[in-house]
Amino acid sequence: MDYLKDFLGQNGRRIPGKILYAKVWGSHSHGTQLPTSDVDFLGVYAAPTSVMLGLDPAPETVDGKGPDFQFHEVGKFCGLLLKGNPGIVEMLFTDRMEESSPEWAELRQIRRAFLTQRTVKQYLGYAEGQLKKLAHGQSVHSKGGVPGEKWAYHMIRLLLDADRISKGDEPKIWKDGSELDLLMEIRRGAKSQTQIEQLAKDMTRDIDSRKPWDLPEEVDRELLNAWLLKVRGL
Repeated sequence: MDYLKDFLGQNGRRIPGKILYAKVWGSHSHGTQLPTSDVDFLGVYAAPTSVMLGLDPAPETVDGKGPDFQFHEVGKFCGLLLKGNPGIVEMLFTDRMEESSPEWAELRQIRRAFLTQRTVKQYLGYAEGQLKKLAHGQSVHSKGGVPGEKWAYHMIRLLLDADRISKGDEPKIWKDGSELDLLMEIRRGAKSQTQIEQLAKDMTRDIDSRKPWDLPEEVDRELLNAWLLKVRGL
């Protein structure tokens, strides 16, 4: 089934502007879904420039339920990309179950410019925050779950990509091989909470040991701003 095509056909009119990019989001985008996993959607849209300059600009994010989706207006998207937000960075490296515009293709051509030291820190920050909650027995996934399922698996998934980026490689969105085996073991509860905590600590320590990472400190703001202005028609 073409989940994304069906979604856009039924919900595209709810997005108040040109859709620059859309993808299947969540575990289905990583190949780590379970039979019970929902299909979620994520995207970026550009509201008309006249609207964004007026008194009633378009919403920064349009979202909904049944199915779950989020579409960020391109200005907000750029702000999140500057911060190195993992879910936003992943959009530039996704190569399955997606639809994109010519404008997005231009951004993808310079996508490695958004792999910075700040990006690695953001990945680590998300994962370390989850690890602290895990240690205190709290659910760290927005939809809940039990230890060893969604929220613990997301923590390890982020650390796998943080490790890869810190070495100068690109994040790998679609998981396979030993990484997929590991993540599915966690999802199915085959690893204990203690094992997961220790794995996360070991991975974080390895990433930290390679500092200073051979990456730019920050995103080139002028590069991203030039792209944004072009999208706005300015």
